[in-house]
Amino acid sequence: MTSFEERRDSIRAKRIITVRHRLVKHNNRKVDSIWQLATTENMSLSGLLFISALTYQVGDIIELQVVMSGILDIFNGYGKIVRSSRNKGGHYHVAVKYVDLKTKRSRPAKTVFASRN
Repeated sequence: MTSFEERRDSIRAKRIITVRHRLVKHNNRKVDSIWQLATTENMSLSGLLFISALTYQVGDIIELQVVMSGILDIFNGYGKIVRSSRNKGGHYHVAVKYVDLKTKRSRPAKTVFASRN
């Protein structure tokens, strides 16, 4: 049996950064929830671990916005909850794997030509 550490596909870096999160899908049903603030504990190219006052269920889909110093977008997208456990302080360690739920369709940019008279 492999440990959780061995199953990771990216190296995690300890980083404490503000993250905004909200539930968007629970039990395969869309949910409209308010944004919550939390802090990351560690991050990688494939996911992150953050500390939350709210619990999530494994399989829930959340929207995440990780911004450094209010100006630099580190991650803005969706994640799937892979683990959620309560810590001694009563908060939750929430492990998220990034997922791509947005099907972005590229639209040709409109070009406006000025006429010369």
